[in-house]
Amino acid sequence: MMQILTNEQLFLKAKNQLTLKHPYFGMLASRLKHEVNNEIRAYASNGVRFIYNEEFMQKRTLEELMFILTNCVMHHVLAHQQRRLLRKGSLWQLATDYAINNLLHNSGLYIPQGANYNEEFKGMYAEEIYELLKEEHFSGVNNAFNETQDSTTEQNNENAFANTKNIDEDLDPEAESQWEYAASVAKEVAQRKSSMPSGLERLAKKVKSNDVDWRFELYNAVNRHMRNNYAFMPPNKKHIYRGFALPSLSSDTLSLCVAVDTSGSIDDELLGAFMEEFKNIMQNFPSVKIELIIADAKVHAHHTFQGAEKMDFALKGGGGTDYRPTFDYIEANLPMSTMLLYFTDGDGWFPKYPPNYEVLWALSRKAQVPFGKPLVIFNHS
Repeated sequence: MMQILTNEQLFLKAKNQLTLKHPYFGMLASRLKHEVNNEIRAYASNGVRFIYNEEFMQKRTLEELMFILTNCVMHHVLAHQQRRLLRKGSLWQLATDYAINNLLHNSGLYIPQGANYNEEFKGMYAEEIYELLKEEHFSGVNNAFNETQDSTTEQNNENAFANTKNIDEDLDPEAESQWEYAASVAKEVAQRKSSMPSGLERLAKKVKSNDVDWRFELYNAVNRHMRNNYAFMPPNKKHIYRGFALPSLSSDTLSLCVAVDTSGSIDDELLGAFMEEFKNIMQNFPSVKIELIIADAKVHAHHTFQGAEKMDFALKGGGGTDYRPTFDYIEANLPMSTMLLYFTDGDGWFPKYPPNYEVLWALSRKAQVPFGKPLVIFNHS
């Protein structure tokens, strides 16, 4: 007697197949949390939550499930860009759906009958598709956008694959940060396996961002150094409680130093914010050993952490700001360091020459630095 798989078993099987065949899509799909909601006809997602109708999902093939999961997470990729581009409404959502499904088709995924797929849009940017859909000539192409969609789809399950509605709620900042980290690692792993989907740049051509996302910059910098030993199975269990599965990561090429400025110009509120951000870094990189240095005009302490360990020590400082002792200490005691992240206000004495490792300055305000990359994280005054 053939065993009937539960929906959760079907989702797991689909995610495993995606991870093996399409690592970028599979790693992103792996973080979707499933929730039954029989009040909806088919499914909806916001990139983390994935709600679905049980009866509808039980009728789906493995290839259809792989399409559904991938289409949902790729719409979340577009959600960030959609907010930046200030394009809203079902027409833009539809344009991105056509662009996404062309990408999925080019990547070898099965596109179910009734999905928003049209070869006429092959190789086009989502913006180009958006403009074409606005023209009357293309109105006949869009069966999913006409006023009779709801009555038609109720009668035909296949048209559910043309559903472009997502869960209408914003993610909290922590969930967004974790999702961006997952996307960054997925891209890194896919590139190293030479399996990055081609055409991602055509999902949304123009992205305007006035503010630098310092966490994204940091995560990208760390991932550049994570060069060795990517494994898909088993997943890193330390990530699972945060809602998504990432491959087990290890690296013998990364030695991350984090320095925290405890000088008199750093008040208690700002110092507390620095330490909270350090905790977030530990949680986001549980496989990375991090060397924490506490310093003002001299180095007061050096602690080693890995895997979000509990911090139990006093923060000494209160003097002037001189960055030179920190760089001297790293050279003498941590000569294999590959990157330094320095939490500070940027007001102090700098070394005359830059070190031979990457330096990121996590600044509480805009400041001039003689080397390294400045990232304003608080605008604290």
